[in-house]
This record gives sequence, structure tokens and C-alpha cells, in this order.
Amino acid sequence: MNSALKALAVAALLAVAQGARATPSTTFWTPATTYTQPALVPHLTYDTYFAEQGALQIDTGLELGLFSLPYLQAEAGVDFFYPGDTKKYVQLNAKLTLPEGALASWAPGLSAGIANAGFEKDVSDYHLLHATLGKTTPVGILGVGGYYGAGSKALWTGSDGGVNRAGFMASWVSPDVTLSLPGLQKIVFLADVATGKNWMGAAGGGIGLYFTPAVDVLTGPVFFLDHDYYRAATGTDWMWTVQLDVDVELLAKK
Repeated sequence: MNSALKALAVAALLAVAQGARATPSTTFWTPATTYTQPALVPHLTYDTYFAEQGALQIDTGLELGLFSLPYLQAEAGVDFFYPGDTKKYVQLNAKLTLPEGALASWAPGLSAGIANAGFEKDVSDYHLLHATLGKTTPVGILGVGGYYGAGSKALWTGSDGGVNRAGFMASWVSPDVTLSLPGLQKIVFLADVATGKNWMGAAGGGIGLYFTPAVDVLTGPVFFLDHDYYRAATGTDWMWTVQLDVDVELLAKK
């Protein structure tokens, strides 16, 4: 392996070692959603990304809605990535949301926040800034936005050797397909994309299986756009994901 390929492999390993992303409210791969966790409702997540050739670390996270006012909502959370050293692989996230329709009946929602905020230099300090406009339509919920990587230069270097910090995001979530079956309340279909020749650039999509209103599994493929970047670290440029989400409504009214 020549020196250029070695450098690429090291950079890619640093960038994907702790998994692809921290988990604020997301669509499938990206935070391109204006959905915000309800106030004082803890959300537990267990995300896996795997293939025959390799895998990302398992993401175990906790998200909490901070408040839900008519014109402003907020959430914050923490994620741990294993196997690995806890101190190196812990990340924080937070965002504010202007809900859809808050200013006028036609107005989209607007979210802005930070994710993947880590504390280990060149290992977990991505500091992903993101913003999204979201709107409910007859064909589902559409989101458009962008991101900027404000953290480590090394972690935002792509396979072309350039520092690629910014990209476009888009998402779609279908209307609910209500089944009301024993053990399966509904299903939804969803997809999203983030552009960029970096660790963030990917397109994914799949199905969401809602066993109850508070317990669901999302599953489907994720295709990484910087193929050489992920192949250098994991041996593959796509993976399957299984994401378990659980809301714990401790303060729900009876």
C-alpha cells in the first residue's frame, strides 16, 4: 500500500470508527427532519450498521425533549459508541425547532442544531451543524436542508484529499399505513440523502415498523457516496441498518 492510500485508510478509520452519526431526531441517515422529541419524553435508541465485509460501532443513545411551546421546541441528547473507549466515543447533540404552521397555516417547520459534538480531537469532534425546512404534503413529509462540519479537519477530509465540510440534505417520510394488527400498529416508508465527498455523504431508505406508538424498528440499506473512503476503513461502501427506537412516556397523562 502506498503512502497516499495509507493516509486515506487512517483518515477513514478515524472518521467511521465511532459509527456514522450521533442520533438527534433523524429520518433514516440524516438529521433532515423538523420532528422534535416531545417535552420530557426520553427516547432510547440502539442503531447498528453492518455488512459481510465490515460494520460500524453500535450507537446507544438517549434523546430528551426539553420543551414544547406553541412557537418553539427543543431537544438534546447523548450517544455512546461501542466497542470502544467511552471517553473517546461519546457525543452530544441539541436542536431548536419552529414547528410547522407556527407562524402561518402554510409555513413549514424549521429546525437548526448541532450533532456529533465530541471531545476527543480528531476522533469524535465532528461538530455537525445542520438546518432543515420541513413540510407535510399529501405524499408525505418532505424535508430540505444542509449541513456544515465545524469540527476536526481530519474528520472532514474525503478520499480526494480535500476537506469537504458542507453538503445538501433531503428527506421523505410517507403517510402512515395503518394496519392495527396485533403487535404491528402501522408502517411507514422513508428515505433521505446527504451530499458530500466525506463520511456524511450517503443515501438510505427503508421501512419503519411501529409495534406500538412508542416502539419501532427502522431497517434498510445505506449507500455511502464516497466509495473509496468507506472501503478503505470497512471494506464496503454500503451497509444494512437496523435501528430500534423506544419512547418512555414516564409523565404521560392517564
